[in-house]
Amino acid sequence: MLEPGIIHDIRDTEVVESKIKIAQEQLEEVEGIRLIKLKTYKRRKRIGIPLAAVLSIPCALIDFFLLAMKQSNDGDGGAGVTVLVMGLIYAWVTQPKRDYTKAYKMQLMPKIVEAFGNFKYNLKGKIDDALMKPSKILPRYDKYKSEDHFEGHYKGSHIQFCEINLKQRRRSRKRTRYVSVFKGLAILLESKNRTFYGHTILTKDSSKLMEWFKEKSSDLKRANLVDPEFEDMFDVYTNDQVEARYLVDPKIMEQLKKLSTLYNGKSLSAAYYDQKFLILIESKENHFEPPGIHVPATSRKSLEELYQEIESILNIGDVLELYDPKAVHNKGQTPEIS
Repeated sequence: MLEPGIIHDIRDTEVVESKIKIAQEQLEEVEGIRLIKLKTYKRRKRIGIPLAAVLSIPCALIDFFLLAMKQSNDGDGGAGVTVLVMGLIYAWVTQPKRDYTKAYKMQLMPKIVEAFGNFKYNLKGKIDDALMKPSKILPRYDKYKSEDHFEGHYKGSHIQFCEINLKQRRRSRKRTRYVSVFKGLAILLESKNRTFYGHTILTKDSSKLMEWFKEKSSDLKRANLVDPEFEDMFDVYTNDQVEARYLVDPKIMEQLKKLSTLYNGKSLSAAYYDQKFLILIESKENHFEPPGIHVPATSRKSLEELYQEIESILNIGDVLELYDPKAVHNKGQTPEIS
């Protein structure tokens, strides 16, 4: 769970308290759903665990005989029945937990985002990938899945963010499978008041060979930075060296480094292009999740943590606030941040 205040403290505790009170009726309703689903989950667990134990032996025997009949050592016929049966039992036992999570998000998340103004929440919504593809930081993918989509306005910028999972198709002689090439958070800010002169991207630090390939494939050139610590974390490519030096100002970079730490990100990529600022934070963790089914839905702490998690994303709007396009290229010099 997030540690509040890593980027900056929550802007107004009274606002949080106010929204918690507004959502109290919905909390009580969701708590009723939780108690029903918890009872069902416990009952199914009492049935499912011994059932899985009883069926595991015959399933294993069936798999053994299927493998022997195929007379193959490639393993494609092994453990298929066991995996299928155990998977079905697990899905049946845990279905009440998923039902509760969906009910919590559908009923309470819209109330939570009201605290931030004109914001909308869509459980299965997504950022239009046509807006992200020109960024040059998305990996090649064939499937795009998304959940927990938030959209609204903050400090003059239109902002969208959600969890995304990009998968690439891999083919072998016998089968086709899809492998995840990116899983984590996508944050897109668009500002009508700011248009970037060039295209600048930040990616995780890579080898010399990968740096060469990035330059050749993206038509961008490596930008030389003055911050050794930052250069150890990121590679920067641009087609506008003056603007790039401005965009990687220490104040802006500090915000990005904190954001990556905040979300336990494996890596962070960002792109400035047209009127857009896209950030991708690779993370295995699920974000914007309600408390577990064993935790009362009326838990004030859980509600505050969800609020703070959304708040930390919106603080990225402060990064764009630092950028003044009118000052860039003024007499060929890089301006200072006020």
